[in-house]
Amino acid sequence: MVPFTVIIIGGSVAGLTLANVLERYGIEYILLEKYKVIAPQLGASIGILPYGLQVLDQLGIAEQISSVCEVVETMQTFGPDGECLNTMDTFGQLVADLTGYKLSFLDRRDLIQALYNNLQDKSKVHMSKEIFKIDQLNGEVQITTKDNVTFRGDLLVGADGVHSRTRAEMWRIAELENPQYGSKQMRESITCTYKCMFGIADNLDGISKETGFKSYHKNRSYLCQSGHEVDQSIPRYTAEDEQAVVDEYGEDIIRPGITFGDVYKRRRHAVLVPLHEYVLDKCFYKNAILIGDSFHKFNPLTGQGGNSAIEDAALLGDLLKEALQTEPCPTSATLQVAFADFQQQRRPRTKFLLEGASGLQALEALENPFLKLMALKVVGKMSVDQLAPLFAECHSPGHILRYLPEPSHRGVVARDADIAATPDQRALPATILWATIIAATASLSLFAVRYISLGSQNAVLGNMLQFYTFIIRAVVNVLWTVESYRPGLFSGPLHSAIPYLLFCTGVGWEFVLPIYFLVYIWASRSRPFYYPAPRAIDIRAAENLPAGILIAYIPSILWALVSSHGVWAAINWPFAASHLAFPVVIHLGLTLSRHDPPKSNIPESLYGKRDLPHLIKTYNILIFITATLHILILCQLGLLDLTTGSVAAVAFSYEGVQLMVLSLVIMVWCFFITWDLRRVRILQTHWLSDMSCYFMAGLFLGPAATLISMWKAREVAMEDSRRRR
Repeated sequence: MVPFTVIIIGGSVAGLTLANVLERYGIEYILLEKYKVIAPQLGASIGILPYGLQVLDQLGIAEQISSVCEVVETMQTFGPDGECLNTMDTFGQLVADLTGYKLSFLDRRDLIQALYNNLQDKSKVHMSKEIFKIDQLNGEVQITTKDNVTFRGDLLVGADGVHSRTRAEMWRIAELENPQYGSKQMRESITCTYKCMFGIADNLDGISKETGFKSYHKNRSYLCQSGHEVDQSIPRYTAEDEQAVVDEYGEDIIRPGITFGDVYKRRRHAVLVPLHEYVLDKCFYKNAILIGDSFHKFNPLTGQGGNSAIEDAALLGDLLKEALQTEPCPTSATLQVAFADFQQQRRPRTKFLLEGASGLQALEALENPFLKLMALKVVGKMSVDQLAPLFAECHSPGHILRYLPEPSHRGVVARDADIAATPDQRALPATILWATIIAATASLSLFAVRYISLGSQNAVLGNMLQFYTFIIRAVVNVLWTVESYRPGLFSGPLHSAIPYLLFCTGVGWEFVLPIYFLVYIWASRSRPFYYPAPRAIDIRAAENLPAGILIAYIPSILWALVSSHGVWAAINWPFAASHLAFPVVIHLGLTLSRHDPPKSNIPESLYGKRDLPHLIKTYNILIFITATLHILILCQLGLLDLTTGSVAAVAFSYEGVQLMVLSLVIMVWCFFITWDLRRVRILQTHWLSDMSCYFMAGLFLGPAATLISMWKAREVAMEDSRRRR
């Protein structure tokens, strides 16, 4: 019986990686390459990121690559005038600590050659075989090359790049057989906003080895990387379009003393190409599937293209092995189930990478005044520890070959597949629904204000309400401050509690607290929010939380207790000052701390749990204080000689309504957080038991104790769910 055979079109990174995977899995294949040689010199380099290198490591190619690549140890960023915005000397080591592998660059030709050399049976690779036509995709696959040779197999894989002939033929057949397939729409979805000149040049004075650098300019950016010595016989190209780019931008300063023109003059090879950007809605039709640049193409600035191609090949190889284990001669229906699984897994991942690359290009090209401000004043000056979560976001979802030994290296950031949590982007309808519920709950106070008096008729009860509300707000402020130290929230709208506190002073907590919750709901929708974004906060801030609470709040509480007149004023302005003082005190404590700053051990400070005992202690203190206060107030109310009318008057006073709505918003917030944690399997409790617990806790311990108890459980669950299983 003829064995199941895969026909791979293209000796690309994707195609040759898949060939290596299939060979290791014992799956028959044929690879067709249109060039006469397997690794033609096209003048392009390629960055190998950790999630791509771990697959190559499994295939046994890592050592070959290390001998011809240049690792990136230092990364620098320069502004339009050559000003050095940032130098990250520990960049390479940090990436290795987080992921297990360093970022490296090499000539694309060298990677192709290494993949080819690693094949045991090279007779399956056919050169000078350019696909001309797909004759059949039903059941058996049949293709004809330009030299009129016919190849037959069971599955066709298009790995022939951005101008894929396989894709064009697949679409042609789909349009004839199924006009609803959507080929026209996918063809129109391919965009091109930027062009790119890439090439190889002799090194210039001042550029150290193992150093990469970027330079930001209006509507353009530069990325340079030192590399190994290359073949002197690389040809030069002098296209008119290429020269026009050099004439226009040759004076751009890309680092002090070096212009783009200087680099171009020392070129050995340069090519000007359009930058296609797309992720196709569909990557397969019948027995044909697309991988690599045939399926998706990103702006090359982030170096994701080749690594995503490697990941495509690894996943497709695993799915084919699983299909063949179930059914030695899989039918078209079986293959299409595997293809649908491939598309479902790869499309969100590649869309995320596409948007990230496009956004980074817009930022580094200073496309508008806001992006220019962010690039030159914020992002360009971010320290390596602040950028570290971005490295983890790309690496942790990476796919490794399931049926080969695991990669030989691993970092402190576990792969998504190795942890209990299942990070996933929240659906937009769910985000909108929860935001609507929070907003509707908060708006109850606006509706009720028409029917209430401006003050309570019982001074004792009124003072209790004001003090109780203050305690709830203090707890919220502590949580705001803790969240502001999450590394993943840096440069976002939750990075500081102070703006929210200032708004609270101006417009009121009843407006600002729901706004914070809405911002949080929106920020937490992204896939990396719960993982791999770091959970840990700066230990210097964590250890100062209990002292900060005492320093910021005890003076105001004592002031309110000893004041014998002007109760409203006595409670309002000192308490507002306490809220603002708390994050300031924590920051001062951090500055004066004897602990080493996070930069001394970035992986531990981001992904360790040294902060957790301090956070748990703070949460326990707050739970005890707020629960005790709630019980004491309930007891005191029981001792007062209150009539139904006086209780109702206080409950439906302005302060009473604000407290009830605040408590209700907090309870809804607790429901949202636990629902969201269950969604990503950080919590695995039942929603009914959660609601019952929160209801009982809110009744007997109060909303503040309930909120802080929930946050404590969240903290512990997030830490436990991200540990390797």
